[in-house]
Amino acid sequence: MSLLTFFNLADLPTPREGRPLPERLIEGDPRFRSWDIAATPDGAVQAGVWEATPGAYRSIKGKTWEFCTILSGVSELVEDGKPPRRIVAGDSFVMHPGFEGTWRVIETTTKLWVSRD
Repeated sequence: MSLLTFFNLADLPTPREGRPLPERLIEGDPRFRSWDIAATPDGAVQAGVWEATPGAYRSIKGKTWEFCTILSGVSELVEDGKPPRRIVAGDSFVMHPGFEGTWRVIETTTKLWVSRD
């Protein structure tokens, strides 16, 4: 078994499909697809690819720490009480535990993510 995991975007596994919880939906009908790529044996650290279609919803991180790199698309993140941040391909950021705000997908957005619970 190799101790390297590569993100082969041309050959992703079957995605999990989802959508925001009804109580978090703000506008539109955003749909999610998430490809799980790697995880620690206890599941505390995970990595994958995520895609969302246009719409807006509440994003609540709870105790999760998440690093993201945007691969494609255009979105806007609005942390509660802060100005909006437009995010596009090439942008990288960390959503810290306790983050709450609005994720508005303007153009279908794809990101690589690594999270730790």
